[in-house]
Amino acid sequence: MIFNNSLKNISKIGIGDIIANGISAIFWFYLASSMLPAEYGHIHYLMSFAAIAATLSTIGAQNVITVYISKNKNVTSTLFFVSLTFSIISCLILFLIFNKFEIGLLAIGMMIFTHGIASNLGNRNYSKYAIYSILQKISMVFFSISFYYFLGIDWILLGIGLSYFIHTKLFINYLKKFRIELKELKTNKKFILENYFLMLTNMVTTQMDKLLITPILGLAILGNYSLAIQVLAIIGIIPGIIFKYVLPEASRGNYSKKLQRNVILLSILLALIGIFVIPNIIPLFFDKYNEVIQIIQIMSLSIIPNTINMFYYSQFLAAEKGKTPLFGGIISSSILVIGMIVLGSLYGVIGIAVTNVLTYSSACLVSYIMVKKVFPNKRGNK
Repeated sequence: MIFNNSLKNISKIGIGDIIANGISAIFWFYLASSMLPAEYGHIHYLMSFAAIAATLSTIGAQNVITVYISKNKNVTSTLFFVSLTFSIISCLILFLIFNKFEIGLLAIGMMIFTHGIASNLGNRNYSKYAIYSILQKISMVFFSISFYYFLGIDWILLGIGLSYFIHTKLFINYLKKFRIELKELKTNKKFILENYFLMLTNMVTTQMDKLLITPILGLAILGNYSLAIQVLAIIGIIPGIIFKYVLPEASRGNYSKKLQRNVILLSILLALIGIFVIPNIIPLFFDKYNEVIQIIQIMSLSIIPNTINMFYYSQFLAAEKGKTPLFGGIISSSILVIGMIVLGSLYGVIGIAVTNVLTYSSACLVSYIMVKKVFPNKRGNK
């Protein structure tokens, strides 16, 4: 019964993510085919700074908000307020550094959208989550392509940034819904801080690689690497959908072993598709991206440990044990930074691809060891 209900709710998240990510993939693939690898890499290079600023500003992180809303804790409006304050400061700093207001605007939009996602998932408004996810991507395509053709490449970021403000009304409603009590942050500071630092380690894993690749191998290689990331995001979309469902359910004590087994088997199949099928398709559309095939074939292996770690991660967060995955995040982030510098310098694209796999594999290994210690008698629903 639980498994059947899981499929029903996962399908709602899945429809939203599949359509939204499909639109996003077409958008990024179109830009890749229209640009030189160095131009494509430059866009992602600037986006990384916006993503880092948004991450630093999002106090509490998406997963914390999802868990707290699932548990009916009233600290969320305070988290929203503090995050908004920090994101405005980040916006001003980015403007002073780059003299480009659109990067800071993108950072604020990312922060607001992250809170909107967390709110819908925490309240189990899976249909609303799907609708807003799709609308954001449609808005991104409309604004970005329009700006691209009429104003130029540099204005693509403005179009992307504007699309993220689709959750503004929901964000404001949460600010009004509850009283802003800063003392609530102190009451819940342990879990909030643990997850904030965990979010920072995830930021290193997902964004620092782009900042390191540029000075070591150049923007053209970053363009190839960014295209590979987009392809793998499509391949790994289903495990990502499952996690968005699993976290709020695990927070309510619902956990399905059968679901876990099936998703892990699926991740193995997806990795094989990335290794053997995708490389035959890429040259038909992206003939200027000479390095992308090797990167995809190697990095496809990371889908398996990343999927397995997703279930460990949800258990830790649902139990409000943020310190445990934080330890694994620190180790994997360290491996990514060292690997990108050392292996990237020595072996080029192969080195950065291998580093990606090592990063996610190390995080999974640490989580496996820790889950045995933290939950020695854990048993899920069949």
